[in-house]
Amino acid sequence: MANEIAPSQTQAVAANPSASASFSRGEQSFQASVSNIQGMLLKNRRLLLLIASILMLAGFISLLFWTADAPYRPLFSNIDEKEAASIIELLQKEKVPYRLEGGGTVLVPSDQVYALRLKLAGQDMLPGNKTGYELFDNGNQLGISDFVQNVNLQRALQGELARTIEILPQVSAARVHLVLPKESAFIKRKRKASASVMLQLAGSSRLSKQSILAIQNLIAAGVPELERDDVTVVDSAGNLLTTKGESNSPTSAVQTYQEYQMSFERRMEERLTRMLEQIVGAGQAVVRVSAEINREHVEQSNQIFNPDEAVLRSESVIEESRRASDRRASGIPGVASNTPGAQQADASQPQEEAGRKEHISSFEISSTTEKRIIPFGEVEKLSVAVLVGGNVATQEDGSSTMTPRSQDELKSIRGLVEKAMGYNEDRGDSLEVQSMSLVDISSNEDAAAMQDMEAKAYYLELARYGVAGLALLLLAWFVLRPLGKRVLVQDSDAGNVNDEQPALSGQPSDSVEAAIEAMQLSIGSENLEHKALQVAAKEMIGKDTQMAARIIQQWTRQS
Repeated sequence: MANEIAPSQTQAVAANPSASASFSRGEQSFQASVSNIQGMLLKNRRLLLLIASILMLAGFISLLFWTADAPYRPLFSNIDEKEAASIIELLQKEKVPYRLEGGGTVLVPSDQVYALRLKLAGQDMLPGNKTGYELFDNGNQLGISDFVQNVNLQRALQGELARTIEILPQVSAARVHLVLPKESAFIKRKRKASASVMLQLAGSSRLSKQSILAIQNLIAAGVPELERDDVTVVDSAGNLLTTKGESNSPTSAVQTYQEYQMSFERRMEERLTRMLEQIVGAGQAVVRVSAEINREHVEQSNQIFNPDEAVLRSESVIEESRRASDRRASGIPGVASNTPGAQQADASQPQEEAGRKEHISSFEISSTTEKRIIPFGEVEKLSVAVLVGGNVATQEDGSSTMTPRSQDELKSIRGLVEKAMGYNEDRGDSLEVQSMSLVDISSNEDAAAMQDMEAKAYYLELARYGVAGLALLLLAWFVLRPLGKRVLVQDSDAGNVNDEQPALSGQPSDSVEAAIEAMQLSIGSENLEHKALQVAAKEMIGKDTQMAARIIQQWTRQS
């Protein structure tokens, strides 16, 4: 073989005393190097094990703190960046732990939520805090121009109106913008005031038509010369809740009809239920009402004539009279009529005067004109279903039994309900009364909800500790167990090497020769001293092949 040691080189080493001395020094240095390397590896292994143990302990302590950490609850949500920055600055100053989430939500420990809110309210740092008339309480108002005063007055009025609207349970936030025309004596056509209201509804709440009208009337009543139709209401989703003239639109009429019908049915159900519970007991009566309401807006005009009653309409009276007069002289007055032989005029005949009187009366049949306006909402038909519980009897063993109510009791209940609902058979009303066993759904639902909440909290706490235990188990199995095995093997190998190194015995074998040849290839031979070290290593391995195999295995693991 190319890497085999020549016999002449071995003989030369044996014949040369200096070579033998160098061989002994090489053997000792080789053994010392092996021992130093093993000790260094053992120290590193133990150091790694120590570091892993410290990390495991730190992780376990952190996990305990995490599991024992108090739950966080929202302090405020949906706030802008400026308000969130001021709140976080206060929390940092008070050394209160906090978390930030998307959507402008600030989380703090649940046991400090209300105290922090009170502290922020005391410092006037609540988010969305509206400025009202207290704007005029700060600073000296002397020297402020009329323009600034008017702007501050408008801001204060807007803030006060927004505060009032936010009292509604369906509204979480509100903003009001007013447009107030400037008063002037030189403008004949005065501009009208207007208002815009932006509402942020709470959760999935919706505003009814009546609530929107209430907001419009509230704004119109609080601002001078502002009409209700000039108030525009919009929600945060961009939906227009009001439109001018919407009271005359078909959609508004249908919506108003539906709201009126539902309100009427609900009031009727509540009234009948309260009455029946006084008889059969609380929670033992169920009433459902279905009403058909007239949707038409009717205007009637009636004129009624009464032929039996004659009424003087007009009256006319005419009077005539006649009277005769005495005889009087006639002819031409003067000389001619008085001379002899002149023709004498005939004496005048007596005259007669006539008169006429006429009385006319006109009569007319009496009539009555009646005008009626019937708005929508008249009940056309009622359908009522009543369900009452039976008679409950308690047995001696504590159990309870239910027996249906008798027909006489149901008949009496039916009569009461008919009177209370205004039963009208001609109108087509219907009523059904039954007696059955009723289950208290409300208490069962409350108990079930409470049990679900307690179960969720229990399982969440159990999952926390389960995750902590599983993490520790995985850490011990995949990290500590392999490291421990390696340290034990290294300690055993080191002890065997140190114990067996002084007593070397045995003969070299073919496997050892192959190992030496591999070592020769890796090391290489450049001088005689290096060759002598190879020969010494070969002889040492030949004396104890088991020890050489362990050293090679140890090197393999370390590599």
